[in-house]
Amino acid sequence: MPTFQVMLKMALYVSLVLATPGPTNTLLLSSGIRVGFRQSSRLLVAEASGYGFAISLWGFFLATFAATRPWLYDVLKLGSSAYIFYLALQLWKSPHLDGIRSGTIGFRDMFVATTMNPKALLFATAIFPPQAFVSVPFYLCSIAVFTVLAVTIGSMWLVVGGVLTARRSLATHTGTLLRGASVVLAMFAGTLAFSVLNR
Repeated sequence: MPTFQVMLKMALYVSLVLATPGPTNTLLLSSGIRVGFRQSSRLLVAEASGYGFAISLWGFFLATFAATRPWLYDVLKLGSSAYIFYLALQLWKSPHLDGIRSGTIGFRDMFVATTMNPKALLFATAIFPPQAFVSVPFYLCSIAVFTVLAVTIGSMWLVVGGVLTARRSLATHTGTLLRGASVVLAMFAGTLAFSVLNR
């Protein structure tokens, strides 16, 4: 079983990475602005599931499989970039709260975006304890700690979005914020693609 110190160290690094802006957090913020915390809460399940799936995949299989197939990393990064750019376009085309359906950012969109988020690779290869992928108790404990943190920090992004909508003085700026969020997504997608193509 993992020690308290090992889990505490992992929790600290996971929290720092999860709190940084990126495609998943941008989508959570945008959904919080559009439909509020309650209607967006299902996206927290999609986020936690997406990260759990991707981290497990990288940790148990892809890291070893791709060791002799380095091109696989590039294919996955380009696929991630294309999908995130698509989400940015969707966000840019509907920057106002009026007439936006609650399903604009769906469960599937969040799950896929999170699964392809490069942060998952970082978690699997550098932040999760190496023992997590060779010991079932270690894995279960690590993934449980991660899930609690993902839901907690994701909730904070939703709350921020909800507050921006609830405050009348801030609500007038939500269109600008949503388009700003789309720019963040597009820049993230471009940076990801550039890291592959500029070699």
